[in-house]
Amino acid sequence: MYGQPLWLPWAAESTAAKRSLQDGLTEMNRRAWVILAGVVLVAGSVGATRGGAKIIERIIARVNTEIITQHRYDDEQAQLRSRLAEQYSGAELDAQVREQSKNLLRDLIDESLMVQKAKDLDINVETDIIKQLDDIRKKNNLATLEDLETEIEKQGMNYEDFKDNMRRNLLMREVMEREVGSRIQVSHEDARKFYEAHKNDFKSPGLVHLQQILVSTDKRKPEEAEKRANDALAELKAGQKFSEVAKKYSDGSGADQGGDLGMMKEGTLAPDIAAVVGKLDVNEFSNPIQTKYGYLILKVVERYSPGIPKFEEVEQRVNETLYNQKMEPRLREYLTQLRKESYIYRAPGYVDTGEQLPTDTITPKKGQ
Repeated sequence: MYGQPLWLPWAAESTAAKRSLQDGLTEMNRRAWVILAGVVLVAGSVGATRGGAKIIERIIARVNTEIITQHRYDDEQAQLRSRLAEQYSGAELDAQVREQSKNLLRDLIDESLMVQKAKDLDINVETDIIKQLDDIRKKNNLATLEDLETEIEKQGMNYEDFKDNMRRNLLMREVMEREVGSRIQVSHEDARKFYEAHKNDFKSPGLVHLQQILVSTDKRKPEEAEKRANDALAELKAGQKFSEVAKKYSDGSGADQGGDLGMMKEGTLAPDIAAVVGKLDVNEFSNPIQTKYGYLILKVVERYSPGIPKFEEVEQRVNETLYNQKMEPRLREYLTQLRKESYIYRAPGYVDTGEQLPTDTITPKKGQ
């Protein structure tokens, strides 16, 4: 997976192409969700007491035993506008918000369906939550998870809500993979045919995907840094995974992500670094390179030739493209089936683009 853009002191310029297994699916897979505590079994409104005053929140949808309130809907729309404002402004921004808001209620309902399905499947993601929280802690240079909690609260967020948002996203992804993704197969023949028909789509200026281990001489004495770099090299030669060795030894950007630097354009690396990288084959790593910043070990993960690359160079990308093309309609089919097995109420005046029946309510099953 391509890494996020990182500051690289030894490179003239860096670029990172972001890819995700679920790219192009739905907004549900990328958002943090505002989750309401408690369950309300009737549609209408829910009351909450804040600062001594009772606030009535309108319920605009119910999915089995979960509710979606006007407040949650409005919050999601505000987040959508904030994201779009990074690319658009003025009338164009308003138009984009209107267009992309069409599926907002559908995605909220889809989320609720999958989270409830995860519970039916006894999916547990608590270990993953702790791992993600610890990764966030490390990225923000915080000593403990308690420090992370304090920092989150300082930013005006409730820590338990923060964790619950994370939990729901992880549950959704697990359901998507187990129930849909695991059933999708992409054959070598199909991948080859797709490549031949879409060669120009994979044209590139010449790219190399790198991982790094950087042992800083700013943080250590030169002899100590050199020994640490050689210790890292010894573990790599002994067969240890590069990502694990990077987490253990690297002081550089992305160390907690296994030293992943993402894709680098040809000509953007410093000349002495480019000379070393140019001699490495895919999956090969260098000996420690002494720079003014410390000792650097680089690994080539992928390499794309300038122009139209060979099929072998982009086979993984082709597979992911075909996977995503198959995933989107199959996920929608799966969610349609979940809807048929569920009780869903939608308040009049709100649009659910995933709805199969042209009515405001779906007749509940027996016992609901």
